[in-house]
Amino acid sequence: MAPDTLRSRTVITGEQRAHPVVQTLRRRRAEGSRPGSRADGRHVALVIEGGGMRGVVSAGMTVALEQLGFRDVFDEVHGASAGAFNAAFLLAGQAPYGCALYGHGFGDPRFVSLGRALRGGPAFDMDYVINEVWTHQRPLRFETILRSGITLHCTATDADRAEIVELAQLETPEDIRGALRASGRLPWLAGPPVLFRGRRLLDATLSESVPVHAAFIRATDVLVLQTRPLGVAHAPPSRAVARLTELYLRSVNPRLVKLHQTRSARYDELSARLAAQASDHTASPSVCVIRPPAGSTVVGHLERRSGTLQAAGSEGLRAAWVALEGEDPEVLATLRAFPQVSGGA
Repeated sequence: MAPDTLRSRTVITGEQRAHPVVQTLRRRRAEGSRPGSRADGRHVALVIEGGGMRGVVSAGMTVALEQLGFRDVFDEVHGASAGAFNAAFLLAGQAPYGCALYGHGFGDPRFVSLGRALRGGPAFDMDYVINEVWTHQRPLRFETILRSGITLHCTATDADRAEIVELAQLETPEDIRGALRASGRLPWLAGPPVLFRGRRLLDATLSESVPVHAAFIRATDVLVLQTRPLGVAHAPPSRAVARLTELYLRSVNPRLVKLHQTRSARYDELSARLAAQASDHTASPSVCVIRPPAGSTVVGHLERRSGTLQAAGSEGLRAAWVALEGEDPEVLATLRAFPQVSGGA
């Protein structure tokens, strides 16, 4: 049974029934395999879907990866938009912290402010979150990411070429901050395009919400974390939001409008293709897709209700745990402290 067909409370036991990608992950974990010292001839990539606040689902999945000891089995991690944030927190060993931010830290009025938007500023100020909160107040451990030996790849949309771009070779904390800012720069809601390495960049999900294109170049095994249950289509924004977004995109580059208008169809086509590839255990690369089970909470990309976000994160955690361990855990809401780290290290 492929992980993307799992239902709540499902229990799968026996290595012979695990997906080939999961078998590779388990074997590496059992062997204590570390980045840079592999001997199995495999190249394993983790791909994390974005989607604004819906990223809490894949954030919950990264909590399961971290708690189960799977972080170091990957050779590279790819994230789009919120998926890039989740990737960074996983590589920093702070996945639970990153997941908790959706229901708490992102509710900070200094992050979200409609009044600021009415005054011409960004409704969502990710610059404040990345450059202030994650750098000084509650640091993301950038140096841990750089020391992990696992390469972080963020994706974004090139505003001038109207195409996806991979942001790799991130060698300093400032590189990571710049890539995260670019990957999550929602059109008009979060401010103008981010200038990074000579390109004007916007949110990755305009061009590709599930950043598999670069992972497929090198990987033999790909684990994909998606945020919607199988069969749940990509929902376009409301007519008013779509109109405002397209007016803004036309002012930046008219070719971006087509990307916005076609992204739902492109997302659904890619999801179907990934599901088919996950079911074919002879496919190359080997692909395993983890999704929330049918009937799970479907979170909108602008969701702000803490209870809804907490439930969605828990469902993501359980879905990944079932797929990876073959058992359904009991998910408890418990306190976990994260010590201050000076200098953002």
